[in-house]
Amino acid sequence: MEMKNMLFYEFARMTIGPIIDWHYHVKSEGADNVPEDGAALIVSNHRSLMDPPVIGFSIDRFVNFAAASYSFKMPIVKQLYSAAGAFPLSIYGGEESDKNINRARELLDNGELVGIFPEGVQSFFNPHRVTKIANFKTGFAKLALDARVPIIPCAVVATEERELPKVPGFMVSAFVTLPNAKEGIRFIKYKGVTCRVGRPIDLSPFFDEDPTKALIDRIAGRIRRIVIKLYDGEDLDKYLTGEKPFDFEADPV
Repeated sequence: MEMKNMLFYEFARMTIGPIIDWHYHVKSEGADNVPEDGAALIVSNHRSLMDPPVIGFSIDRFVNFAAASYSFKMPIVKQLYSAAGAFPLSIYGGEESDKNINRARELLDNGELVGIFPEGVQSFFNPHRVTKIANFKTGFAKLALDARVPIIPCAVVATEERELPKVPGFMVSAFVTLPNAKEGIRFIKYKGVTCRVGRPIDLSPFFDEDPTKALIDRIAGRIRRIVIKLYDGEDLDKYLTGEKPFDFEADPV
């Protein structure tokens, strides 16, 4: 993150942060699980546009958030995201996605924190689904292995959610080319929210293994289950406080 981004980020935390804290009654649990220095990949669920600010204001260090590439086509949004140090991440894969991942790798190589939401925008299309956390795209697991950094699981948990008016499909399709974009998006507003930051997951036992699809899928699936545990408030003595030992490689999740 460049100095200008840090200044904007810190200015936003000092000015907008107290307003968000007051309006959304933000609570933070496990923020001290984030190391004071060194690179790490923060992986979180994603149900609201408020998720990045909630995480950003809960963690003392600067977080470089990945944002859907279509966001950078929207006036004002592009300027705000860029000023805060966010970088685009293509949700469609291919060469553009590889280029975006390379940017994330550069940040991690420089010892910075990178925040990723592997659900993408899928939860926005169907916020009423029984499973609150959609399937994770698995690229983040390969990124963490390649950069040899720990993953910090995170869950943003709303005490209460309020559904905003639906954005019509024709407006969504102008920016997003996913099949269900034509159905429109229902954005969620939080009323009371807790940010649970889990214990860092050490992936070093896998660093020298061949990063096969099976291995990447396994790591991504286990991380998702830990995020679900944090979201549901289960086994927090293992995944949040560390009171009970947990071996990511061997122990069941």
